[in-house]
Parts: sequence; structure tokens; C-alpha cells
Amino acid sequence: MASNLPIDYGTGETYTSVEVHMLRYIIDHPGKTVTELSLDWDKTKAAISIMTKKLEQKGLICKKTAPDSFKKQLYYATPKGVELNAAHLDYDNVVFGQTLELLKETCSDEEINLCFHVLSEYSKARRKKHYHSSPV
Repeated sequence: MASNLPIDYGTGETYTSVEVHMLRYIIDHPGKTVTELSLDWDKTKAAISIMTKKLEQKGLICKKTAPDSFKKQLYYATPKGVELNAAHLDYDNVVFGQTLELLKETCSDEEINLCFHVLSEYSKARRKKHYHSSPV
């Protein structure tokens, strides 16, 4: 579950779930503008601007001027951002494994697999409807 409570993902600093997921999105989609991010995340440009500014202030991302327009700013992860993303992925793998073991105490493998199938299809449908991006 997403939470807005800051967590130390193993770097000695705390970040919210929204921060690390926005960072991951920027790593997976480098060179996006605030406008593009707002469309992809179904958020206002103002909300995305606030988040990108926070990530910049924390040294996780940087912006570069687009070669075709001095007004357009493109966002990229910094080395610190890449390091946090790796720590976040490791953290998620550990927590996911622990959660899966707890589920196995009360659910069969078939039930767990069915749940993941439904969640995957739900995620694809939501992206298709709301985020204008292709399913991953």
C-alpha cells in the first residue's frame, strides 16, 4: 500500500512512497517535461511541479533545457536518484517476499496467482483509461 509516511529505503535518508515512485518513473522515462509527467500521472502541472522541485532539492533529479526550446525543461535522475531507486527496489523485493509468505498462511497458490492476474489486468485497464500510457 502506498503511504505518505517517510521510509528509509536503506540510504540513511527518508522518502515518501510518492517520491520514490515518481523518481522511478523519471528513471524509466528520462527527459520528460512537467506537462508530459502531468498527463502520464493524471495530476495537474502544478502538483507535478511541486513534486519535481522537491526531488530536485533532495538531489534526486535534475533538469536540463531541451535542445529545441529554452523554455522546455527535461527531467533526469542524478546518481543519488539512481542509488535511491536501486535501494527502493531491493526494499520492495524484501517486503514483497515477506508479505507473500504471510499470504501463503491463509491463501492457496491458486488464489494468490488469481489475485495477481486480476491486479495485472486492473492495472492495464487503469493505465489505458487514465494515464494514456501503454501497459508495462
